[in-house]
Amino acid sequence: FFLQEQMTSLPPFRLAIPKKGRLYEKCSKVLEGAGLEYRREARLDVAVCKDLPITLVFLPASDIANYVGLGDVDMGITGEDCVAEAGVDVKEELKLGFGKCRLCVQAPVRKQVKSVEELAGGRGCTSFPQLTKRY
Repeated sequence: FFLQEQMTSLPPFRLAIPKKGRLYEKCSKVLEGAGLEYRREARLDVAVCKDLPITLVFLPASDIANYVGLGDVDMGITGEDCVAEAGVDVKEELKLGFGKCRLCVQAPVRKQVKSVEELAGGRGCTSFPQLTKRY
């Protein structure tokens, strides 16, 4: 009885997970395996867990590290690439062993580029501007 009363008086723990894609699917399986029951309404990015003081916040994977770093959520599941791009100070608690990302430099085959140095000063595009600057 004491434990149940204590749990209901705690503020909800806010856990951010990706709102869609492969990481969302994997996270959903992890949460299910951990016994977290929740119902996510269509077009709603927040769900409250049944019988536990946990609120799930569904966010774009690329935003999760910032939300954790700013303290807007208590913990999040996202890729190491997203954490590195965000440049926020967060602690990795556990490697989950899913989700793979490889960042690489690409150029048209017709250019016959042999090293990345040949691209210096040229135009490029990236989804990771901060990591690209550091590179």
